[in-house]
Amino acid sequence: MARSQAGGGRRVDWFAAGLGLVLAVVIQLVGGTLLFGGRGAAIVSQGLLTFAALLAGGLLAGFIGPVAGAAWNGVIVAVGFIVVEELAGALGPIGPLGSAGLDTVGLVVDDVLVLSGGTIGGLAAGALRRRATRER
Repeated sequence: MARSQAGGGRRVDWFAAGLGLVLAVVIQLVGGTLLFGGRGAAIVSQGLLTFAALLAGGLLAGFIGPVAGAAWNGVIVAVGFIVVEELAGALGPIGPLGSAGLDTVGLVVDDVLVLSGGTIGGLAAGALRRRATRER
């Protein structure tokens, strides 16, 4: 577990980030299979599904982990998703996972989309949790 230098509290909860990663991968696989099936879908539709999957995964990780590390948990989910996506691409396209066939610009856009989704999900969870504790 990572410790912050100034605050002394936990910032990254690896269990929460792992659960968020599992949720994001499941949403991507199940959603891609149900929505797009075996046919190729528009890249925008696949991108929106990926963003939504990472948003949900980052949100879950942000809610489960410590409030101070909610955004970091979302980032860890996104980085883990990129690793899973690239490993799936190395093995060959597995359903909607894998980035086989994308050029360099496509890879950069895909990674920015993934990182944005996870980070925004974590930030939203942290903001919602802070608001809930203020209202008590």
